[in-house]
Amino acid sequence: MEPPYYAVIFSSQRTEGDQGYAAMADQMEALARQQPGFLGVVSARGPDGFGITVSYWTSEAAIAAWKAHVDHQAARKLGRERWYAHFDVRVARVERAYGRATAHSGSCPAHPVETSPIEIRIDRELTHPQVVALLHEHLAGMHAESPPESVHALDLDGLRRPDITFLTAWRRAPDACPGDDGELVAMGALKELEPTTASADGHGELKSMRTSARHLRQGAAQAILTELLKLARQRGYARVSLETGSTPAFEPAIAMYRRFGFVECGPFADYPEDPFSRFMTLPLNRA
Repeated sequence: MEPPYYAVIFSSQRTEGDQGYAAMADQMEALARQQPGFLGVVSARGPDGFGITVSYWTSEAAIAAWKAHVDHQAARKLGRERWYAHFDVRVARVERAYGRATAHSGSCPAHPVETSPIEIRIDRELTHPQVVALLHEHLAGMHAESPPESVHALDLDGLRRPDITFLTAWRRAPDACPGDDGELVAMGALKELEPTTASADGHGELKSMRTSARHLRQGAAQAILTELLKLARQRGYARVSLETGSTPAFEPAIAMYRRFGFVECGPFADYPEDPFSRFMTLPLNRA
């Protein structure tokens, strides 16, 4: 980017719990990237919940148009009501920009840069500490929103079953040291409910979709979902279904699934009717 351009600096302190924040953050970044005048975004959040996001725009008019977008207004309203203990917004004009583009020559970087590509990996062991930590984060979030009898998220043993394919999304700096796995940004799984045969259509189920709270606004959820649906098509499944929660915290995730073409449906497989569950399905074009 060549100056001049504009920067919107958003600093915030998160409240406790996810409450749908991760999915909405991914949704808003994807939407922002479609807006006229958008140049880019960088974001970071520490273990204490304090974070800074800087988005870059060509003009103040582009910033104003994004602020007025109806979906962005709805997300900001949820932020004030649910996700932020406090926040500040600053808008600045960037007159000069410079940096160092030489290769890294010191010790290994502490964190990969956000511009590093997302790498999708199949994980059959589920023993990496980052994977275990993200799964614990996921299970805690599910139990915070639904009673125990209505939580259908799988634990480590459940995800190691042979009918489950578990994917992880990682970012690794280009100059990372050998043996550096990078940082886990998201995960998701595909469960085979019915195999594809000559006489029967296959059916898959999405499980354990989660973006790390430390790595929001990077398109990781969409990357995982895209790969899982690609895998389902390769297996010849006729449809992919999912069960998710019904409380307001799940609305951002449901909105993402709808963007991919999922529609509401009734209970499938062994799921019972439950006021805390919502069911969705996606017919697949296998041609």
